[in-house]
Amino acid sequence: MKKLAFIILFLLSPTLIAQERLQLVASVKPLQLVAHAIVADLGEVGLLIPPGASPHHYALKPSDIRVLQKADLVVWVGPDMEQFLEKTLQRYDRPVLQLMKNDEDEHEVHHEDEHEAHHEHEHQASHDEAEEDDADHHHHHGDVDPHVWMDPIYMLEAAEHIKEMLQAQFPELSDKLEANYQAFKRDLLLADKQIKQQLTPYQSNGFVVFHDAFSLFVEHYGLNQRAYFTVDPAQTPGAKKLARIERILKEPDVRCVFVEPQFKAPIVERIVDDLPVNLGRLDPLAIDVSLTEGYVGYLRSLANSIEACLQ
Repeated sequence: MKKLAFIILFLLSPTLIAQERLQLVASVKPLQLVAHAIVADLGEVGLLIPPGASPHHYALKPSDIRVLQKADLVVWVGPDMEQFLEKTLQRYDRPVLQLMKNDEDEHEVHHEDEHEAHHEHEHQASHDEAEEDDADHHHHHGDVDPHVWMDPIYMLEAAEHIKEMLQAQFPELSDKLEANYQAFKRDLLLADKQIKQQLTPYQSNGFVVFHDAFSLFVEHYGLNQRAYFTVDPAQTPGAKKLARIERILKEPDVRCVFVEPQFKAPIVERIVDDLPVNLGRLDPLAIDVSLTEGYVGYLRSLANSIEACLQ
């Protein structure tokens, strides 16, 4: 009888272990990279919005609902970014970390006043003028950019919240979660310092982006983004906007136009073909970044792409 009991326990133990592994879900890839740094070998972090899809226009599938129902923690930006998730998360009683609260509320993680100090730079007038063209379909509600993963300090705070929420649910994993967080913090702050040094020589070099997704990165590193073609990639820029951008691209300090792997931008490429500016690529959703490279690797890839194009 003892032998039989031992065999049954042995056969059941892998199942028990599997059930104890953490199961997180992140809405977009950059948030998955951050959450994975905290979870590491303690579990898995699933990705809700697949590579190539837009968080602005995604529709949940039945398989997505099943994943959300089983999650120990769901990490998302908030309704300003993933509007399709709001009602679903309210319907299911699962732990959720929302990085931005609704328009009328303050940030949950982000200190808004910290970034307001960075808004002023010598070309802000051009940037504000470009924004006026997109006012009818602007998705940055309340003048807050929902692409929060573009700010490394914001993501460090998000990582701390992920750690604390998991520690509250799984106190037996507290020490390991703390160690993972401290390792992430150390690597991120070192990379942040190195990226600042890397990009400082190019702070006066102007550039234009396809999609208004990088402003928090631009502000954090003091870069000179002069304009963007569109706020919503599904919206085609009008003739007035294109003419204004073409004038900007002819200015001597403007070196580069960045497109994105998720979206075809033939109109951008046609304009660049006739002008002495470089064409670069910036990925707002980290689709080619592995979990091993992580969020720190993603930041470095953005910095390397910017440096290469602004030279």
